[in-house]
Amino acid sequence: MKTRVDKTNKKLQKIIGFDMDGVILDNSLVKIQLAKKFGWEIKMHDTPSEIYKTVLPEPVFTRVQKLLYDDPVVSASVEVMPGVRDTLDFIISNKIPYFLISRRRLPESGIEALKRHGLWPEYFNEKNSFFVETPKSKNTKAKELGITHYIDDERGVLAQLTDVKHRFLFDHLNVFAPALYYLKVSSWNEIQNLILS
Repeated sequence: MKTRVDKTNKKLQKIIGFDMDGVILDNSLVKIQLAKKFGWEIKMHDTPSEIYKTVLPEPVFTRVQKLLYDDPVVSASVEVMPGVRDTLDFIISNKIPYFLISRRRLPESGIEALKRHGLWPEYFNEKNSFFVETPKSKNTKAKELGITHYIDDERGVLAQLTDVKHRFLFDHLNVFAPALYYLKVSSWNEIQNLILS
């Protein structure tokens, strides 16, 4: 993968953007537990956001989402994706700018989850983390920051990021098909490899 080149033919640095939930934080097991709490048995492959909202009735999905993202205890109980720290250390050591852009409605619950895993403020903080409301506003923020590579776990969001040249679907459960507007990655090791390319 090539980096952008300016008019003087100097390589411009990559600027990486990350989504939080489903990319940095792995809430798959918590989603299964919350669905069970409301009487629904789901499998791991049902937990990606785009699928999850189709396997639960809308009232149950709404209640689960509120607990998952608004309840500080539940929100902080999610795990971190394997390899996050190693890849972020690699990014930092190579002086590659990176940002978090999340649609988390209550940023403080996401920040608490990042703190629990030692990712805030060491890796993410007020200077490189932004919380927006819609996929379109995520695209606006990415454009403003000059992001060249963005990783998200939702195809619908990636489709809206029209001002980001390189879009990657983080599909750690390998449940989605490839598409023309994104490349798939299934691990943070793959993210590190794409940064090297």
